[in-house]
Amino acid sequence: MTNENNAPSKEVEHQDLPYDEEEEDYHEFEEYDEVTKPQTRPFYKRRKYWIFCAIMTVITIAIAVPIALFVILPKVAQVILNNSEMSFKSIQITNPTNTSLQMSMDGSLSNTGPFSATIKFPEPIDVYYNDVLLGSMNLPDTKASGGKGSLVADAAFGINDATAFGSFSADMMNNAKFTWVLKSKVTIVALGRTVSNLNLNKNLDVLGMGGFPDVKILKFDLPSDAASGQGINLVIDTEMNNPSPIGVTLGTIVLDIGFNGTQLGQVRATGASLFGASASVLNLTGTMYPQNTTEGLTTVGNLFSAYIAGLSSETTARGVSVLPDGVNEVSWLSAGLQSMILKVPLQAPSALNIIQSISLGAMGMNWTGTDSYAPLANSPAVVAGFQMPFGFSLNVTQVQNNMTVVYNNKSMAVIDVAEWGSALTTKDTNGTFITFALPASPFAVNADSYADFDDFVNKLTIGTSESFGVQGYASTVAQTPIGEVRILNIPFKSDVALSGLQGLKTEPTVINSLTVIGGLTEGLQIALNLTMVNPSLLSIDTGVGNNSVVTFAMQYEGDNVGTVIFPSLDLAPGVNSITAGALFTPTGTKGGQDLLQNYMSNIASTVSIFGSASSSAIAPLAAGLKDIQLQSNMPGNPAKLLLGTALTILDSTGSTGIAMASVTVNNPFVPALTISSIKSTVDYNGRTLGTIDIPSVTITVPGNTQKASQPLPLSMDLSIDSLISLMVDQAKANNLNAEPIIALGQMAKDPSIKIASSVFTGFNLPTFVTAAMVGLKVNVSMTVDVLVGEYATSLTLVQNDVPTATDSTILKLLPIVGTPIAQAIVDLATLTFSSVMINNPAETDFTTNINGLIANTGPFDSEITFPNGSGVSWINGGTNSSIGLIAMPTIQSKADVGAQLALTNVPFHVTSAANMGGFVGYSLKAESFEWLVTAENMTVIAMGAPIPNIHMTKTVTLKGFNGLQGLTIQKYDLPSDDANGIHLVLSATLPNPSNIGMDMGTVVFSNIFEGQDIGTVQTVGLQLLPAAITPISMEGTLVKQTSDAGLAALGDMFRMALSGGTPNLIVKGQSVTPASGPVSWLSSAFTSLSLNVTLPSIGKQQIITGITLKTMTLDFTGSNPYSIMTSSDDIEATFHIPFAFPLSITQVSEDINIQMPQGNNVANLKLPIAPAQTLSAGLLKTAYQNESLNVYDGAHDIFNAFSKVLTTGAGVQFYLNGTADTVASTAAGLVTIPGVAVSVSSTLVGMNLNAGGAQIANITINGGTPEALEIHQNVILQNPSGLTVKAGKVSFAIGYAGYAMGQATVENMVLAPGANTLPAVFQFAPAVAAVRDGFLSGYLAGAQFSLNIAGTSTSTSVDSLKEALAAVSMASTITGITDKLIGTGSAAQPNLWTMLQILESRPTPVQVMIYNPFDTPLYIKSMQASTTWNGKAFGIVNQDVGLTVPPKSSVLSPSVIMTSPSGAGFLLETLTPFLATYPTLLLGATVEVPFTITSTITAVVGGSGGYTGNVAYTQADAMFGVKIDASIPSNVKVPSTISTTTTVASASATTTATLVSASSTAASATTASTTTTAATTTTTAAPTTTTTAPTTTTSLLAKRQLLDSSLAPTSTDPAVIEAWIKTMANAMALEAGVAAPFA
Repeated sequence: MTNENNAPSKEVEHQDLPYDEEEEDYHEFEEYDEVTKPQTRPFYKRRKYWIFCAIMTVITIAIAVPIALFVILPKVAQVILNNSEMSFKSIQITNPTNTSLQMSMDGSLSNTGPFSATIKFPEPIDVYYNDVLLGSMNLPDTKASGGKGSLVADAAFGINDATAFGSFSADMMNNAKFTWVLKSKVTIVALGRTVSNLNLNKNLDVLGMGGFPDVKILKFDLPSDAASGQGINLVIDTEMNNPSPIGVTLGTIVLDIGFNGTQLGQVRATGASLFGASASVLNLTGTMYPQNTTEGLTTVGNLFSAYIAGLSSETTARGVSVLPDGVNEVSWLSAGLQSMILKVPLQAPSALNIIQSISLGAMGMNWTGTDSYAPLANSPAVVAGFQMPFGFSLNVTQVQNNMTVVYNNKSMAVIDVAEWGSALTTKDTNGTFITFALPASPFAVNADSYADFDDFVNKLTIGTSESFGVQGYASTVAQTPIGEVRILNIPFKSDVALSGLQGLKTEPTVINSLTVIGGLTEGLQIALNLTMVNPSLLSIDTGVGNNSVVTFAMQYEGDNVGTVIFPSLDLAPGVNSITAGALFTPTGTKGGQDLLQNYMSNIASTVSIFGSASSSAIAPLAAGLKDIQLQSNMPGNPAKLLLGTALTILDSTGSTGIAMASVTVNNPFVPALTISSIKSTVDYNGRTLGTIDIPSVTITVPGNTQKASQPLPLSMDLSIDSLISLMVDQAKANNLNAEPIIALGQMAKDPSIKIASSVFTGFNLPTFVTAAMVGLKVNVSMTVDVLVGEYATSLTLVQNDVPTATDSTILKLLPIVGTPIAQAIVDLATLTFSSVMINNPAETDFTTNINGLIANTGPFDSEITFPNGSGVSWINGGTNSSIGLIAMPTIQSKADVGAQLALTNVPFHVTSAANMGGFVGYSLKAESFEWLVTAENMTVIAMGAPIPNIHMTKTVTLKGFNGLQGLTIQKYDLPSDDANGIHLVLSATLPNPSNIGMDMGTVVFSNIFEGQDIGTVQTVGLQLLPAAITPISMEGTLVKQTSDAGLAALGDMFRMALSGGTPNLIVKGQSVTPASGPVSWLSSAFTSLSLNVTLPSIGKQQIITGITLKTMTLDFTGSNPYSIMTSSDDIEATFHIPFAFPLSITQVSEDINIQMPQGNNVANLKLPIAPAQTLSAGLLKTAYQNESLNVYDGAHDIFNAFSKVLTTGAGVQFYLNGTADTVASTAAGLVTIPGVAVSVSSTLVGMNLNAGGAQIANITINGGTPEALEIHQNVILQNPSGLTVKAGKVSFAIGYAGYAMGQATVENMVLAPGANTLPAVFQFAPAVAAVRDGFLSGYLAGAQFSLNIAGTSTSTSVDSLKEALAAVSMASTITGITDKLIGTGSAAQPNLWTMLQILESRPTPVQVMIYNPFDTPLYIKSMQASTTWNGKAFGIVNQDVGLTVPPKSSVLSPSVIMTSPSGAGFLLETLTPFLATYPTLLLGATVEVPFTITSTITAVVGGSGGYTGNVAYTQADAMFGVKIDASIPSNVKVPSTISTTTTVASASATTTATLVSASSTAASATTASTTTTAATTTTTAAPTTTTTAPTTTTSLLAKRQLLDSSLAPTSTDPAVIEAWIKTMANAMALEAGVAAPFA
């Protein structure tokens, strides 16, 4: 505020003063003197009081602030540290080893006090559990403000005690929480002040994993059988709920899986991690083991049963081991895992429907002795469609089930099968099926479902099929890869159907037999044998007992005619032969009487059969049968009622017309048959012979017998016409000549007729009449009244052909007028020759055999003689040419038959050789010819009288030889060689169509094929039989052919014969020589003979029986992937010809299709003619070069699969189909046989690349790009086959532990038989950085890696090889290098004073001699390394390097800083023993010291622009030349007990140190200067350092020390060194103003 003059307002500015500004004593404070001075002032308002207070305040602050800062603040800081709290929401453990791990932490601090502070952890944090030091870690600085802070770190944790850490690990995994005790030194920077050496001793309560509560199985699968005998492959995805903030990267873990105390198997997960405070999914795979005990199998069965039923089973998982890198076990992690038993509920999401369908097949229902509503049901072949949720093999061998039948949407019946039955498991493309029998079990219908069951049975009986449902539970015994497992209570539910009986109408019910077995007053009792067809698969059996009877009503023409009765109805599927009964009641209805009449007349009748509600006492069956309506043909009775009659002519018959007849009655029934009246008419051929009419008679015939009646009077018709007709008809019926009896009839009517006696000469009339009446049969029409048993009825019957016997009394019917009258002779004779055989032909005379017939010689026997012989002329056009004379013998002629000629050796005289030759030549070619046969002065003797001077002129037609064109070769053979060709053997038949035969003797034929004479054949003793087929055996020669045409014809004949053809030959008659010698007229005719002959087919011969491609080259590098250039230098073929003559194949060409499967053409290979070598009988060898195998357009997929099997399989079978042209060397010439059919199965041995694996050798790393590392290597592949495959450029995917590592390329892949070394370029480019770094690290450490070399869809650009190469999956291993990357010449120069001070970290300049083992530059980008000496941590390097190392060279790195930890612990535990071990270091010597270097190097392979990777590398005993730098840094205070100057000169450094005594001013100054020569960076050896003695000596050891004698240890004794270090450290600490660490 300001006044009007802009002067400050005193009232405002001094209103807060405690005194009056006008007070006189305070003029110096006039600016405050506006207050009016009171009369009496309190002391605190006096100026002097406030001056005193101000002075005291200054003094107090001057004293209190230092006290607060230097005394109180550390204690307050310690209290705050003690009261602070630390917690972590996330701790992730990675890279676990037996000695270390990496811990990523995200935590918070609370209760950190009111001040903002920086919290530093200069020393490692020691972690204790149960008072045991687990290990230590370094934590980064953190900040706190407002009472809280965060702690985020990624720290390496060194394990101090692996056993204790294992115990802790077990508690961490199993307990709900645990407590760590953290101990260390802490430095806090607050309020501008650094407070060091605060003690950290804090309990850290952390939630444990608690045994992983609420473990869930996300996936459970048994996909397939394990390797033989090892069980079932197991896949489990498990969700692990981890309540702890601690997570662990496990790598590979191994667990034992159990259930109810039984170990089920073992699983493992790779790349496993447990994340803190969250759920982690483990993908476990392994094997379920075979069980060898009953208990184990029962346990597995219970587990499967529960899983299928959707029930939960508590399984266990017990830890076995943890292998972070997949190979090496980390003991403490394994111990923790082994202590843990996880309880894991296994439950399917819902009950599994593994029985998906049920087919009952044939089913039977049997009501034997059962409740009507509980028939016994059975089925011999129930088929259940079965689908397990798993893929392992399963063979169900036994089944037990119970089921409920559901009909009309409700439970109708229960079938409970208590017993186990055998089962058969089958598989096809439609799935898995279990076939088992349903044993006879009650089909127990529920009480409330009787009506449903009635309806069900009715629809099954009448309908085509009926559907219903079945549901229930089944239990199985199954053979599995883990043993025989019993799976219980498998639920099932399925709709099924049974085919219906369709009213039994699909086929007619056939009455096979009908027997009348009794007669009751109400009807006839009948036994029936029926055939009934059941079209369904349902069997019905009513069994035995009171309820077994089934009845049906029988109707005919609408009238009820009886009842059909089944004592027991047993219907099986298909055709049933059934015995039944019937009560036939024909009386009273027209239909019944007609049916009886038809039956007795042997007429079939169609009857109807009806069911009814009372058809069965079994209620449900009656419900089904009531709607049955059938029709069947009732057969007639085939038995004759009359078996025969006997006729007796009485002496009085001629006058009365009455004769006596007796009838033989046949009773076809079982009961007796009684005839009580007869009225009948007897006729013959439509004419009535007589009648019987007896109103009352008794003829009784017992059942199934025959009986002759008493004689019955027969009233006959005795007219002449009737009797003559009877005789004539019977004569004809008995094949007798009726002419005499006809003439007798004529003479009887007109005795004046004159008939030549020659007609009846020798005719015996009584004999004729007696013979004529034999076999007399008559037709009887009758009406009779009969009694069958007790059943009376009337029958009207017509029975034809009733045999009638006559006796000698029949002669009484002949007219007495007497004796035979002459019978006219009608000479209507005809002459035929059926055959003429010329025996032993000669020029003029030979004999003949003549067969023939002289027919129509009349009704009498006769004898004919030829005293002058019989002349023969050939009717040649209009000219009769005499050829010979036959001396005919006497011929006997039979009545109504004639003279059968069977004459042998009848002399034949040739009357003209010329005519004879012309005739034979003509007859050989003609179809027929005619002879004129003449005879003079013949004598015929008839009825005892000779008839001389008969002459005969007859034209006889005979069949010609018709060129003998029927010559047929039945078989032939070429068994051997002849002198001039191949021996030929023939078997033939020669049909002779002519009636004339001839003895021809030796016959020679010449054979013509395709116009070429190929040889001759001959036969000896040829007898050409008339009208007969003559077998002929011939032998000859296929003569050697010298012309091209002859060889071509012979080859073509072979081709046709071997391919199943029938070569056509022309066979010409060459010569014929009968036994008597040449016959001119025969020879001239035979040489004109020319026959067309066909060689018979010997069947299509498989000449080539096998082809083996012992070697084959497939070149896929051409422009067309489906036209592959091929070669082979070793093809062997087995061949077989159906002949035994020697044959050697010298050349072969082929046109072959490759078929897969047989009949399906895939590719074609045409091979030109090429030399072949016959190695042995039936075995030839050939080869070819550079011929295309052309794949058909539609067969690319099959060929691709063919290539795939050849590449990855053991071999492949295929078929070769086509033709081959061969050139064969034979005795008949060098014959080309074209078109030999080839159809054989062959195989090629595959390269089997997947089985052989691959070797990798000569690995060099040749370069890198930002995308990939270029590795050159040789891949060695074994090719066990005879194949050589040229594939061109091929690439393979390289995998490791399931990760894609990159692609290897072979520029020109050629796989020859045997070992193949293929140069490959591997572009190493894993997508996962951790995999990349792990692989590179292991490679540099000499580790061995199991790789997978696999083809992909892009492995080749050749379409026909893509599928084959994509299927390649080869195992291989590579071993890393063991070259040491840190070579001799590495150096370190620690500063003594820096190392002795305790407040700060301790930097040391280090140069590393780095060796590049690669064949490309190596750029070292940065380095993180920890250095240990004798197991003690010495320091850490974390620095960019920027160094390029040439290939196969060593380069000394630029100086990098190794930082050793601050604090006294390092001095005591590490530095002291180090200097005590190497005391000469204090003398200025350079000492080669072995260190263990554990590093992570970020390197770029291929130079700075190459491939980057992080290599974890550890090298033990890496030698470093260590030289101590004794110069005093400017930031380090050394003890000042003496003031002296020490100068030490060396080849590499000059150091000057000035120490100021304690009497100097507080602000003492320390100066130091160090001059160091530059390091040489290209040498491969350690630098040489020369140390010279100091120039001054102030103590006993001064000559050899770097240090002032007052500061140097007095001895190199380790104890002295240790004491000296502690003393110097204490002194330096005090000098720095901190407490002595070793006080």
